[in-house]
Amino acid sequence: MLSLLPLLALSRLCLGGVALFLLACAALCPRCRAAEGGRFVKETLSAAGSVVTAPARLDRTSAWWAGGLAAGGLLVYAHDGQLRHLAGRNRSDLNDDLASGLEKFGNGTYELSLLGLYGGLCYLFNGREGLTTSGLALQSFLAANAAGTLVKYSAGRARPYAEDGKRRFTPFRFKSARTSFPSGHTTSAFAVASVFSRRCASPAVGISAYALAAGTALQRVYDDKHWASDVFAGAVLGTAVGRWIADPARKGRPSAMLLPVYSRDYSGAAAVFAF
Repeated sequence: MLSLLPLLALSRLCLGGVALFLLACAALCPRCRAAEGGRFVKETLSAAGSVVTAPARLDRTSAWWAGGLAAGGLLVYAHDGQLRHLAGRNRSDLNDDLASGLEKFGNGTYELSLLGLYGGLCYLFNGREGLTTSGLALQSFLAANAAGTLVKYSAGRARPYAEDGKRRFTPFRFKSARTSFPSGHTTSAFAVASVFSRRCASPAVGISAYALAAGTALQRVYDDKHWASDVFAGAVLGTAVGRWIADPARKGRPSAMLLPVYSRDYSGAAAVFAF
């Protein structure tokens, strides 16, 4: 029982930090941009569909962004094994407890609850604009996870703990051990963080949001749930969808979004999409 005390204390500290962050968002975000009208479900499905159709809408600038992100994704993929080994060498009781707390930020149950808390706090400080931000964050969460889930089952990449190697892809197996790519926790965390960053006037909000999301990404590699390239892809996907949804004026323009995608017979490939 005594051994559980540090874990509980640190987990509560992380959750407390997230709660304080949400309070700061509400206080520092009085000039959230008003969202365009439209139905929630329609806009969410539109954003998810835009991920699939984006390659057909890339312009030259978008293509440069896509190429750079593709190169970055392939570089991370090439070092997946070394990065996993590095994470394993740095295990400790303190890091275990910290990782347990950070996991909550990308966990759907906790994240949706925190979005509800954020909406309530923003409503108290800013009226309907805060609720709009909360709704856009929810849209981003749903759209990013819809796209990410499609890729997960299509790729069927083995998780590191399955000990099948980073090149093992078995599409449409519908088992947790075969849904490594991309990281769902990381996708969720960056999808929400990007909305906070895009809409809130204070730079401190964006920095804090992305710091929490990055901590979630590191936690997934540290706990051996994902390869480093999985969290890279999730971070790009979540950021892309979040930026897309939080800035409706950009929806009609082609812009850049990238997600490396690997098939069963061809490892290290990269697909392009836009934000």
